[in-house]
Order: sequence, then C-alpha cells, then structure tokens
Amino acid sequence: MPPSSRCQNTGSGARCARTLMKPTPSDLHVALAAAPFTALLAIRELWTRRRTRRDIRAREEEAERMRREAMRTMHEAMIAERAAQRSREEFLARMSPELRTPLNAVIGFTRVLEKNGAGNQRPEDVQMLSRVRAGGEQLLRLVEDVLDQSRIEQGKMTVAFDKVDVAQIARGVVASYRSAAVAKGLRMLAVLPESAALIALDAGRFEQVLRHLVDNAVKFTGAGSIKITLVTDASSGRPTRLAVADSGIGIPADRLDQIFVPFEQVEGGTRRTYGGAGLGLPLARELCEAMGCQLTVESAAGSGSRFTIRFPIV
Repeated sequence: MPPSSRCQNTGSGARCARTLMKPTPSDLHVALAAAPFTALLAIRELWTRRRTRRDIRAREEEAERMRREAMRTMHEAMIAERAAQRSREEFLARMSPELRTPLNAVIGFTRVLEKNGAGNQRPEDVQMLSRVRAGGEQLLRLVEDVLDQSRIEQGKMTVAFDKVDVAQIARGVVASYRSAAVAKGLRMLAVLPESAALIALDAGRFEQVLRHLVDNAVKFTGAGSIKITLVTDASSGRPTRLAVADSGIGIPADRLDQIFVPFEQVEGGTRRTYGGAGLGLPLARELCEAMGCQLTVESAAGSGSRFTIRFPIV
C-alpha cells in the first residue's frame, strides 16, 4: 500500500514519521477478485503459445513430407526419362538400317525405270514412277532428320569443315526444287554471284540446311515467288549472308520461337493443310550453330517469311 506521512509539531520544528497504510477490507476484496482472472489470462496465453508451436511444427512436417514426395516424383520421372531415351536410341539404332535399305532400293530401282531405257513405258507411267521416287526420297529424308535430331539431343552431332563454294551449293539446291515450285505455279528466283570466296563449312550439312529452308518455302507458299539471295563482301567476295524469302502464309508473332522447337509447326492441331514432321527448321538452326553460323527469321502472318543465314566472320 502507498506510504503516508504523519507529522507532529514540536518546539524546535516539525517531526514527521512515515508509516504504511493498512489495506482496507475493500482493497483485499478487489485483489482477491482479480486473481482468478489474471490466472485465466496467463493460462490462456500459455495455451495459445503451445497451440501456435504445434501448428508451426505440423506445417513444417507437412512441408517436409511434400518436399520428400516431390523429390521422389522427380527422381522417378528422371528414371523414366532415361529409360525412354535408351529405348528410343535402341529403336533408332535397330530400325535405321531396316528403313534405309529398302527405301534406297525403291528409290534406286525407280530411278532406273524412269529412264525408260527399253522404251516400253508410256509418258504417264514415267510420271507415276517419278512420283514414287519423290515419295521415297521424302520418306528417306524424314528418317535422316529423325536420326539427326536424336544425335543432336545426345550431343553426338558432328560436322566436318572444308573449303566450300556456297554459291555453287545454292545453285544446286535451287535447281532441284525448281520443278516443285513450277508445279505449284511459283516463281523461283536466285540472286547468286558468278563466283564467291570459299569459306569453311560442312558442305553436306550446309546443303541440308538450305534444302530445309527452300523446302519450307515451297511447302508454305501457295502463290507468288521464292527468292534465294547470296550477299558477299564487296572487297573480298566472301559470303556474308544468304536469305530465303517467300510470299507464303507467314508466321504469327507468337509462333516465331515455336517453329524452332522439334515437332512444332505454325499450324497446330490434327487437321492441318500442310504436311511435315516439324523437324526441318529446328535441325537447320542446330546445324547452323554447329557450323558457327546464325539462322534468323523475319515474318508476319499473311506476309511471307524471310530466313537468313549469317556466316561467321573470320
């Protein structure tokens, strides 16, 4: 209880003595009445803290369980992916010769029959044989593309550099696709220099890239023209870039990146107007990068496309 002062007057001055006030019955009653409430608050606070700790522990245990479950699922997925990869590699290794051998036989014998050496075939028969050969060659290229894509994914794609005449290879590719373009009513234009400096590339791989680009242009162009342009340095004659431009259906802006993803095409869904497996452009970009080149695209829906190969600067 608060202290109080009691003073007595004396002749020499005031004398004070401090005493403690005794609690009154009403004060004792209030203190005793408040004690149970204070104890209840303390108990409630303790219970709340314990419940909070239990909740935190339960959440931590649940998070740990979910983490372990996610790790287990991811590990199982990795095992399944490796198994699928091994199965695919084994399938390609076994089926590659089984597919190539009969296809090469079909193409070879069809080419012999096309020549009509005995002169006993009608023009329409020769035309049908030409279609058979073209179909066989297309299927063989698809097999080769699948094998190349598998090599790229495994990191086994190799290139053999040599001095290459880019203009000569481009003329050969243009000549091989001119009839297909004419059959669709397309104009095939080639702006190529008479001669160009040789550069270090893999001749076979570069031809493969250019074939994919020209084939893509012919496939997706219904009317108009396809133009192949080779630009060289004015002073050295060294090729700097080669472009394949078409007036075809073009590529929407949101699909420009997807065309370089294996098995993706501009057209989605199962009902597609244009064929193809969606491997040509992804392979073309991968092969360009392997040779130190850069493949870019400029396009818009309904406005055609322009693919440009930029050669490395030495």
